[in-house]
Amino acid sequence: MNVRSRALSLLLACALPSMAVAQQPPAPPAATPAPAPPDDVRMIRLKISAGDLPSAESILEVHRAEKGEDGDYLLGLAWLARGGALTGDWKAASSRARSARELAESRLKTAADYDSNREAVYALGTSIEVEAQALVASGKKSEAIRLLDESSRAQEKAPYNLRARVWKRRNQIELVGQKAPAIKGEDHLGGEAPSLESLKGTPVVLFFWWEACGDCKMQAAAFRRTVEKYTSKGVAFMAPTRFYGPSEGRSEERGKIEKAWKEIYALPASVTVPISDDAMLRYGVSATPTFAFVDRKGVVTLYSPTRMTEERLSVAIEDLLR
Repeated sequence: MNVRSRALSLLLACALPSMAVAQQPPAPPAATPAPAPPDDVRMIRLKISAGDLPSAESILEVHRAEKGEDGDYLLGLAWLARGGALTGDWKAASSRARSARELAESRLKTAADYDSNREAVYALGTSIEVEAQALVASGKKSEAIRLLDESSRAQEKAPYNLRARVWKRRNQIELVGQKAPAIKGEDHLGGEAPSLESLKGTPVVLFFWWEACGDCKMQAAAFRRTVEKYTSKGVAFMAPTRFYGPSEGRSEERGKIEKAWKEIYALPASVTVPISDDAMLRYGVSATPTFAFVDRKGVVTLYSPTRMTEERLSVAIEDLLR
């Protein structure tokens, strides 16, 4: 029996009781399972995206009462710190960041802890970033830089992504207007990349990428058209990347990098591809793609750890050419 027929039978059974007695009642429709309630961290993020920090705080308060200070609690605490920054509530941001950092550091005592406590690693990186942002917002830029430098030294043996996040935040605060950090590749595709020092007098666009990055692949077409448009105008392009996998799989990973560069980006050999863990770290590439624009004097004019439209790329390059 289809849904329409079943509904009609139910209607008739209610309207005509005598018929309902004479006939077998229709089978009840199968119960639809209730959707699983969203997890608390997701709800916290949704409230923050709506600018509702008090509700996000309330969700975490209930979570703590019911489940204690588990991994999700620590993630939620980090998101509250970020939410304070996003909504401009710097008092709340700083307070939550300090709490998240203290709790995260208590769980990250050994190298093995960084592998088994991913929530703590994320929360630690977020808390350091937000603390620095709060200092900048209160006019204490030099203190923010000091905090990031101290954190960088303290986390020398931490996973790459945590260290890169610290450098990313430092770069967002101070890199623009500074001399572009050198890029020395441990390996490279095609010809060896020239040094930034040797490129003085030439505007340079740095495109930091990862061969498996979905956002990088979506950026490829706009970046390729930008290269084609501006190479003839005297702009140099460089596309640093790094090895993300273990050293024993280096040869295979290099093949994947080369394959992606040829098939997805289809860029001329004039765009050099240095492979450098140090450069990716120093430029704070915790997220790919990341762009840096360097003027003829070797000074960074724009640092963007995000995707960019073709229009934005052109505007940034036109600034270099002026």
